[in-house]
Amino acid sequence: MIFAQIMKNSLFVLLTLVALFAFFDLIGQSGNIGTSYSMGQAFLLTALILPTRCYEVLPIAVMLGSIFTLSRLASTSQFTVLRVSGIGPWRFCGMLLMPGIVLVICAYLLGNLVAPPAQRQAKEFKLDISGSAFTGKELDSGIWVRDVQRNEAGEPKKISFVNVQRLRPGEAAYDWVIYVFDRPDHLTSIVTAKSGTYSEQDGWVLHDVVEETVPTLPKESRAQTQARVERKVMKSMVWGKSLDGNIFGLLMIKPEDMSLQELHYYIEYLKENGQTYKRFDTAFWSKAFYPLAILVMLLLSMPFAYQNARAGGMAIKIFCGIMIGIFYYALNNLFAFMSALDSVPSIISAILPSVMMTLAAIIAMWYVERRS
Repeated sequence: MIFAQIMKNSLFVLLTLVALFAFFDLIGQSGNIGTSYSMGQAFLLTALILPTRCYEVLPIAVMLGSIFTLSRLASTSQFTVLRVSGIGPWRFCGMLLMPGIVLVICAYLLGNLVAPPAQRQAKEFKLDISGSAFTGKELDSGIWVRDVQRNEAGEPKKISFVNVQRLRPGEAAYDWVIYVFDRPDHLTSIVTAKSGTYSEQDGWVLHDVVEETVPTLPKESRAQTQARVERKVMKSMVWGKSLDGNIFGLLMIKPEDMSLQELHYYIEYLKENGQTYKRFDTAFWSKAFYPLAILVMLLLSMPFAYQNARAGGMAIKIFCGIMIGIFYYALNNLFAFMSALDSVPSIISAILPSVMMTLAAIIAMWYVERRS
């Protein structure tokens, strides 16, 4: 009975919250409707964002649904009957664990299999209907990627810093500038290209290429030299597969919107290329532990079943549930920010808010059990 009621009420609250967010998303697009795209395209774009919204608000929806369910049981004295029949806090917790496990599995599937592809599709769809390209707005100079090519011994033989100004997902990247080093302090060439396309067979193929080879000059010598920069113009040049074709696609969405698999892949790529990966590591562990917040929300809802029903009591309980959910969300963001600043290890920042709220739930249960 409790299982079915919690699932039904949580789903109802989830649909309500998602509908509210969808309305706000549509309002946010009102300036583009009729100019950049049509109303139908705005609805489709909003629909593609909904899986991410569902994943974000699912723990709060579960908490509000369970508070409503348990408060109804208390108001009709059904919970009193359960307690008199010998169901203590631990067994009661076990009863809530069943819907919790199902919802946690649903959250993992939603957050890793449904929401990331939909979010990426929404980004690509918006670029398609607007006729623009992804430019990496957070960087004034465009998108930067470090590419390391290694020899058979695993040592770097060529280090390239790749700059791309515009990106059309699944099609091409435009306005390339590649700085090639054979060692950290020695620039060997600069490659510019108007566009580049990726194929599984050849890797990146650059078009309308200009390669400028920089001569090697003695560091301490001031003697005049005849060495000149050699300039070579080519219609196309095969850059190869050292720079993975999926890397630019991953840069289109925020780390928080990636799946665990994508985050792990990109973290390993950054490690291999000697780049900082703290933000992605924080997002990985947050993504790993976030669905477990559903179990924490169910624990926090347990004390509400012990409260006597009074006039207006349900509204107060729902309000308290909303405030607890907002506090938990703020706590998660706070620790994620601290982790990004290297103040807290990533795994600790991801798990600590849940541990703190679990302790709060245990203290609240001890308090209401003592009073009853």
